[in-house]
Amino acid sequence: METNKKTNENSEQLEAVFKDKTILVVDDVKVNYLLIKAMLMRTGACIVWAEDGFKALDILSSEINVDVVLMDFNMPVMDGLETTIRIKRIKSDLPVLSQSTYTDSPLFDRAHAPFDAYITKPILPKSLIEEISKFVF
Repeated sequence: METNKKTNENSEQLEAVFKDKTILVVDDVKVNYLLIKAMLMRTGACIVWAEDGFKALDILSSEINVDVVLMDFNMPVMDGLETTIRIKRIKSDLPVLSQSTYTDSPLFDRAHAPFDAYITKPILPKSLIEEISKFVF
């Protein structure tokens, strides 16, 4: 019984952790977006999707107040690096977390990239929530 009570308490805390927060997921693969949305569903966050960098910039220039961006690194049209550079020009204080399988690649230069944090795919729900929590509170 005690284990079940502890699980319920953790579950209740998780359900409100990002209440009133908006997370923009920029990823050209819809399945990746849906997976992240499912991981964050119980947190209370509003999840918005942009399938490329140009759409992300459109969303950020709209009336939607985004609290954090989860940015895929490898995308067609405009990649995550270029998109993040453009985001930082207009909203320098907006946290952008790179989500990629390329974080260990020589092409992924962490020392000079504009990302605020890095999440390596495959993404674990607990790690995702912990990383986002560092930037939205």
